[in-house]
Amino acid sequence: MRSFLVSIAATVLLWRIYIYRAGELSASAIAGSRDPARLGLSAFYAHLVMVAGVVVAAVGAELVIAHPSGHPEPAWIAIILGGPALFLAGRSRFEYVVFSRVSRDRPIGLAALAALTPLMLLVPPIVAALAAAVVLAGVVISDAARARGRPSEVPSPPG
Repeated sequence: MRSFLVSIAATVLLWRIYIYRAGELSASAIAGSRDPARLGLSAFYAHLVMVAGVVVAAVGAELVIAHPSGHPEPAWIAIILGGPALFLAGRSRFEYVVFSRVSRDRPIGLAALAALTPLMLLVPPIVAALAAAVVLAGVVISDAARARGRPSEVPSPPG
């Protein structure tokens, strides 16, 4: 049951990271761009990476639900942490497409997931999934703290 709840929490966090600001403004950013076709294609590729991250994260959730305890296989850890990492990489690109910048919390989240990988080889899969969810929660909290008291950003696509 705990592994199911951790997996649901991670899914909700992925959704929150996706929709926050850039997800809400992507259509207007593309429409207002000097080259909407190029920007649209870049957003499409960013979405492909994010979807791949969600799919890999879903496989990781299945592994954690099926095998929450015990010694993990290295490939399991690559999947459990790699799904959120792939998603954050795609989301970073997507944010750049909409705002011409990437928030610090995305590369920090990627670095945290990479730094946790060796340690997660020593703990049960449920702990690795919980660590990934904590990193995602950190990104969500950072997003909310950065936006507190500030007006909504307007899209400013590159180029």
